[in-house]
Amino acid sequence: MFELLVAGAIAVAGVAVLGLLWAVVALVCWVLVLPFKLLGLVFRGAAVLLAVPFLLIAGFIGLLVFGAGVLAFMMPALPLVLLILGVVWLVRRRSRSTAHAL
Repeated sequence: MFELLVAGAIAVAGVAVLGLLWAVVALVCWVLVLPFKLLGLVFRGAAVLLAVPFLLIAGFIGLLVFGAGVLAFMMPALPLVLLILGVVWLVRRRSRSTAHAL
């Protein structure tokens, strides 16, 4: 019975040593790979910065191409938008006049 206890303790110690060795190997690999990951992040950021002007040009062209269609579809909503803007204007005007009365 005592032999099983000793064998179990040796097995636990062996697993702990293997876990520690695996952690050390993982840490060394992480330290070796980290600069390349950071370099990849830098290159990806530079690529995004280079792509921004092209994205702006594409967005502007899309605005020119689809802008007339959007305006045509927004025309029926114009009376509702004007009504909402008028209500907002009236509420702001009343809140200013009551603020001066106090």
